Amino acid sequence: MRFRNVRRGGAAVLLVGAGLALAACGSNDDASNAASSSSVSASSTPSAPSAPSPSVTPTGTSGSASAPSGSSGSGTSGGAAPSSTSGPRSAAGGIVPACATSHLRTTTTGTNSGAGSTMFQLVFQNTGSAPCTLHGYPGVSFVKAHNVQLGKAAARTGGATPVVTLIPNAHAYADVRTVNGVGGYDPSQCDLTTVPTLRIYPPNQTESTNIPWNTKECVGPGVQNLEVGPVHGNK
Repeated sequence: MRFRNVRRGGAAVLLVGAGLALAACGSNDDASNAASSSSVSASSTPSAPSAPSPSVTPTGTSGSASAPSGSSGSGTSGGAAPSSTSGPRSAAGGIVPACATSHLRTTTTGTNSGAGSTMFQLVFQNTGSAPCTLHGYPGVSFVKAHNVQLGKAAARTGGATPVVTLIPNAHAYADVRTVNGVGGYDPSQCDLTTVPTLRIYPPNQTESTNIPWNTKECVGPGVQNLEVGPVHGNK
């Protein structure tokens, strides 16, 4: 009888031991499964998108809202464009300003008539105390009393438009052509009139200067009696 109890007790001990082993094994499997599940969950979670790197905008030269280089008196109205905001630099590094009308003495020279046209040059002399620049075309037109324009303002010829720097007392020039008398026009179309004054706008200036003219010119509305070239440094 005691042997049976011992066996039963041993069996009970064995059963308890097996149960504990199974419980331990189960708890280990759960931990392993949890770790595996946690690993899968972490790996399957989408990573946050990285912030895009900032783009670099190439540096360029900005456009200028000023009048085109070399512009001056209007080809149809004899007016002038606003002064340029920049110009060549002096030896000291400062910008050399445009020649103001008030600092220029404007005259004519080299009048020569032939083949239906009269050619002459405008002369611009720097009367100021500092260098200045001329660039582009002067505005040229015939006027009568009170600066009332006669006929069309000078049309521009082609050619290079250099920047001419004038030291004090230096000169620059522009070539002008007019019709010689009636020329090839019908007299009624020409409207030959004694013109008292030649009006000049230096390049890029809005103030004009007048030169006595007192010459008979075609000033009819359909006649292009004046042509002017760009300012240049050589006579």
